[in-house]
Amino acid sequence: MELKGYTCLAQRVEHEIVIKKSRFICALIPAEDEQQAAAELLKVKKKHYNAAHNCSAMILKPDASFEKSSDDGEPQGTAGLPMLEVLRHSALTNILAVVTRYFGGTLLGAGGLVRAYSASVSEALDEAKTIEMIPAVELGFVVEYADYSKLQSIASEYGAQVTAEFTDKVTARMTLRRLAFEQVKKKVQEAFFGMDVMELLGESYIRQTGDFKK
Repeated sequence: MELKGYTCLAQRVEHEIVIKKSRFICALIPAEDEQQAAAELLKVKKKHYNAAHNCSAMILKPDASFEKSSDDGEPQGTAGLPMLEVLRHSALTNILAVVTRYFGGTLLGAGGLVRAYSASVSEALDEAKTIEMIPAVELGFVVEYADYSKLQSIASEYGAQVTAEFTDKVTARMTLRRLAFEQVKKKVQEAFFGMDVMELLGESYIRQTGDFKK
């Protein structure tokens, strides 16, 4: 199945709001799978062990097909699901949101809790930097030493990454945007006069950073 691009967090974000003396501290954390998300959630719970609640929501996998949330003791549906809904609207994936609440002594009611947890995540997202994960292809090459500069030139032209091992010949690996594959394939054939020096190894992703936009 052909890979599709996705957007995720560039780095961890932490943001705090105060509502009727209750502190809501939102941590947005990059996580590539459920195991990593669970480990990060545990870290937050250990750090804020004396908080009233550590509610969470996560969206994982490149196609955003995995979702999970927890109210962590708040009335059902007032924390985890509202947080998850904000994440859904962000169009980000591989993201864990944890909102830690330190109770300020005033009850907020169900509607107040929904608004507070939603706002906590939404405001944290406003501060987030993102990474665009772009579908890429991995190409393998075996060439003579004298021809390695040809690969470097082609890679430079298309912004591709090249790594190489030097033995009796040069064994190289090139990672480039999938959209550029046909052009690079043609360039390689021209540069090596039709010789079979290239192998398609598989698909992966390359990163492009940017600001978060709702």
